[in-house]
Amino acid sequence: MKLLLTTSLLAAALQIAPVAYAQGRQRGGGGGAGGGGSAAMSNLSPEERQKVMNARKGAMQDPAVTSARQKLQAAQKEFHEALDAAMLKADPSLKPILDKMPKGHEGHMRSGGGEPEG
Repeated sequence: MKLLLTTSLLAAALQIAPVAYAQGRQRGGGGGAGGGGSAAMSNLSPEERQKVMNARKGAMQDPAVTSARQKLQAAQKEFHEALDAAMLKADPSLKPILDKMPKGHEGHMRSGGGEPEG
């Protein structure tokens, strides 16, 4: 049981680590006035960053991208449900604690995202 819980928590941490790192880079500096402070765009000029951001904004309107995003969100929901189930299987006493935690985008703590801001 402990192995299952440890494995589940490690998997969750590995899923969240790249996102948490990118968010920290955006907050802590590493971007210019044009935004986009992620490491992936750190070697681009402000004009190149803006061009990429504009293209991304347009691409997000594409039906194929919209569909893929919906599939991603469904997969994330499935992941979180499986994670909760595995945690409860390993330690049923967690149920009241998990029930207190928000379940939407506002609840990134639920997925291992760290302390909520505020």
